[in-house]
Amino acid sequence: MRKSALKCRCKKTTILGFSVICLVLALSACKSAKSISKPAAAVTENLDYLGSVANNTPSITNFSSKMKLTINSNGKDISVNGKIRMKKNEVIQMSIVPFLGIEAGRVEFTPTKVLIIDRINKQYVEEPISELTTMANTDMDFYTLQALFTNALFVPGKKEINNDLLSEFTVNTSVDNKTMEIQKKSKGFLYSFSATPNTGQLLESSISTISAPYQLNWKYSDFQPFGPKSFPSRMDISFEGGKKPFSAEIDLSKLTENGDWEYPTTVSSKYKKMDFNDLLKVLLGL
Repeated sequence: MRKSALKCRCKKTTILGFSVICLVLALSACKSAKSISKPAAAVTENLDYLGSVANNTPSITNFSSKMKLTINSNGKDISVNGKIRMKKNEVIQMSIVPFLGIEAGRVEFTPTKVLIIDRINKQYVEEPISELTTMANTDMDFYTLQALFTNALFVPGKKEINNDLLSEFTVNTSVDNKTMEIQKKSKGFLYSFSATPNTGQLLESSISTISAPYQLNWKYSDFQPFGPKSFPSRMDISFEGGKKPFSAEIDLSKLTENGDWEYPTTVSSKYKKMDFNDLLKVLLGL
């Protein structure tokens, strides 16, 4: 009886952990909810300011942290512990570890593919990133996801932000003058960022499109020292415009630049491969 209950709990926790992926990949369109007023002074000043925002991101090569993931779906909050690890421009790995240090599930992104493993039910999904972004009708890629997790400005499809790319952004002061609003349009999508006026600390990133009411918001708070700079220990993620409200909070602790872990993940031959559409049906049925 105890073993059966334990398996049921693990299955539910694993699926909830995978919901973060659904949150990122389910984008299809959205209009911006930002309110913009007067423009900032001059192009040169804008570039200087944008440079300060870009320079606030720690130069992370390897990253490892404990994680508490809280997901709100259908009005219910469910929390689970885990780990998140990254190697710059190579891999993002999230492990769901609900209890006793036993991994229940894993999600691994690389520039070419995404791997989702359900260890409790011995099944997995493996798809090219390009196919998933086509299904989601968005130009989000690995480098965009990496930027969202590392509190960085981004341009989809670009590994790094340089001065030429910064010149493509517009900068405006918010109505209340408490933040600077940074925007860029690309392929019908609108990328919006909010940062502090004086220090250029990035506080929020949003992805939306002009034609429909869907929007992904990624907010940053509780900044902690990380090397010579700071890093947000809390990230609040929300997806607007879907049939069901969805949000998630990620609380990080014990951040290190530990790169002593192996990838890519090898899937056991005993695991059954699932179709991504079948997994989406499970997620959307939460």
